[in-house]
Amino acid sequence: MLKTTNNAPLSATDFKPLDAKPVARRRGPSPVILLTAAFVIVAIAVMAFLFAARAIIFRLEPTNATISLDGLAFHIGDNYLLLKGEHQLSASAPGYYPLSKTIEVSGEATQEIAIALQPLPGNLLVSSSLEDIKVLIDDQEAGTVPGTLEEISRGAHKLEFIKYRYFNLQQEVDIEGLGKTQAIDISLQPAWGQVEFSTKPAGAELYIDDRLIGETPISAEVLETGSQLTLKARGYKTLQRQVSVKAGSKAEHPLIEMVVADGTVAITSSPAGASITIDNEFKGNTPLNVDIAPFAKHSIELFLEGYLKASRSLSVEPEQQTALNVDLKPNIGTVRLNISPADASILVDGKTYGSGSQTLSLNARPHNISIEKSGYETRSMTVTPRPGHQQAVTVKLLTLQQAYWASRPPLIKTSVGGKLKLFQPNEEFMLGAPRRQPGRRANEAERVVRLERPFYLATHETTNAEFKRWKDQHSSTAVKGQTLDMPDQPVTKVSWEEAALFCNWLSRREGLPAFYQVEESRVTGFNWQSHGYRLPTEAEWAWAAKIDVQSKSHIFPWNNDLYPPQQVTGNYADESANGFLAFTLGNYNDQYPVSAVVGSFAANSKGLFDMDGNVAEWVNDYFDIRPDRGDAELDPRGPEQGSRYVIRGASWALASRTELRLSYRDSGTDGRIDLGFRIARYVDKPGGAL
Repeated sequence: MLKTTNNAPLSATDFKPLDAKPVARRRGPSPVILLTAAFVIVAIAVMAFLFAARAIIFRLEPTNATISLDGLAFHIGDNYLLLKGEHQLSASAPGYYPLSKTIEVSGEATQEIAIALQPLPGNLLVSSSLEDIKVLIDDQEAGTVPGTLEEISRGAHKLEFIKYRYFNLQQEVDIEGLGKTQAIDISLQPAWGQVEFSTKPAGAELYIDDRLIGETPISAEVLETGSQLTLKARGYKTLQRQVSVKAGSKAEHPLIEMVVADGTVAITSSPAGASITIDNEFKGNTPLNVDIAPFAKHSIELFLEGYLKASRSLSVEPEQQTALNVDLKPNIGTVRLNISPADASILVDGKTYGSGSQTLSLNARPHNISIEKSGYETRSMTVTPRPGHQQAVTVKLLTLQQAYWASRPPLIKTSVGGKLKLFQPNEEFMLGAPRRQPGRRANEAERVVRLERPFYLATHETTNAEFKRWKDQHSSTAVKGQTLDMPDQPVTKVSWEEAALFCNWLSRREGLPAFYQVEESRVTGFNWQSHGYRLPTEAEWAWAAKIDVQSKSHIFPWNNDLYPPQQVTGNYADESANGFLAFTLGNYNDQYPVSAVVGSFAANSKGLFDMDGNVAEWVNDYFDIRPDRGDAELDPRGPEQGSRYVIRGASWALASRTELRLSYRDSGTDGRIDLGFRIARYVDKPGGAL
């Protein structure tokens, strides 16, 4: 019977099952499964890498170089497996500079990449029994030996060893490099021999290649390649020459006779710049230091224009330094200046000499003399006075205005052959005609005008030859078999605008500013400041045609007021044109049925031809039938706008009293067979101002 610890007896009880069922434990994947899965993943990754990787073969120089690559890479035999793209490569080898570079792997399956390392330079240990030997490596200085020449690039090099008193040594050395030190031993051969030197007198200091050896007589080392010999002795000229002797030999130089030294003279003059001759030999100009032979007497002469010759004699001791100063005496001549205006100032060589007429005493050399006064043009001249003779010079200054016009030619010639005459009007006159004048037209109302601005006006009408230099296909045509197209006949069938454009063309040809403003080949305005070619204004034309040199106004171009003309004076509609003109002058025959060669008849009092006939002429002004009548208009230019232009003068086709008057005016725009033009231009600037 079982007993408890407290000795109480054990008794059996009935079995009762538990209400809840026991829970079963959940177990994880086994290690085998996990290992298998990991292996599969790794295998897939490896397969993927092998599929994507490219085989790279590195060609190494040197072949024993080692390389390393960043990132994922496999080394299989001579191949590396790398993914496509950039990779950082490092390479190294003993005796070479390390290399680091980026390589690019392309999409090709197999690639080769060359990797070449740069070898380290080498060193060269040079041994010799001599010291301080200069070294050239490939003709570049590299220091001195004995010693080690460091960091010489790998390969063959030319070395040259140089030392004074020894022959140069050239040697070729193949440098192995790779940081290694090679060694050579050199031996230089002596390049000198011994030479005995003696001088007369003895005791001269002897230098060989600028090294003091001692006093003569003496033995000295001289190079076979040549040495510079220098001998110095007090009272004697320094002697220099090249000497040489065979290396290792002994020789005696011939006796050297020293030459007595020159003396030195410092020559100055007042004033400076004088020419110096010594014993009739030119030496230079003062101030000058010059060597002269000792003991002898020398003749020294000084010359300066405007001064008397100075002569001196001089002797010096060897190596003596002396000075010679000479005050030059002026060589005087006189110049009498007669000056107008009386208070004009006189300048001689830039210095003021007072004002007004006077006699000047000047050196006999060229002088620049200027005469000047405010408001007048300065006159300058070069005068050389002659001693013993008085010269007389008369100077009359021109005002600036007078000087301006004196500089302007009275007649100019164009580049196509025409001539223009200069006019300087300064007067009032009546433009138009009085009401009671027989034949007067309504468009000829009188008005007072004044001309002051100078101008050039052509002496002849423009010819066919001149116009065809611009338009070579132009034709002035013909009338009833009578030609108007000869070269020296006046050009006709020319519109006003063609005449203006011809003027602009001629201005451009001669480098003058254009007078007419042009847009798209049409005249649109005028440049009144221009001095280029143009048509004359109506006032200029009228003044030139009907006002004579005595300022008298004329009705007709002949010397009386009778009509018709009593004698032949110009080319008008005459008996020779009866066959094709409706109206002609009776008892008048100028022998030209159409236009005549320009200048065929006498010029008017101003020297102008055909102002009264031959062909009518375009002028610059717009046409206005009733011009204003106020105060005298200065240099009138005509209306500012209009549709027609003024025509002045008669022609070979006109003959009535109205048409032959010098005041006759017409208008138009287009050309006619009896209408031409003459050219004009201003001088420079308005009013001829400077």
